[in-house]
Amino acid sequence: MSQTRQLAAIMFTDIVGYTALMGNNEDKAFDLLRKNREIQKPIIEGFGGIWIKELGDGVMASFPTVSNAVYAALKIQAACKITNEFKLRIGIHQGEVVFENGDIFGDAVNIASRLQSLAPP
Repeated sequence: MSQTRQLAAIMFTDIVGYTALMGNNEDKAFDLLRKNREIQKPIIEGFGGIWIKELGDGVMASFPTVSNAVYAALKIQAACKITNEFKLRIGIHQGEVVFENGDIFGDAVNIASRLQSLAPP
């Protein structure tokens, strides 16, 4: 297993109300996942980020700098506002992380995830 350690800004996003929507209208929920990917992926990559993975309706990405992560988050929020179809919660935290086999581990990942759950939509 190849492991590397580095300083990174970790961003987590989550669709507000997705769990309830999945219970009420699966087709609409899956459509929102597709739209979420279409919005976020090019923005994340445009700011030098790496799309790490999806966790249900959430996305985890890594950026080389905090400013890149924040600018990407602002652009993602603006794009979601334009579509007016869903809102996101976004958490960002910087710290030393371990990259292993296309995934990321470390306290910075855990903290970004917790910040996301506390963030306003």
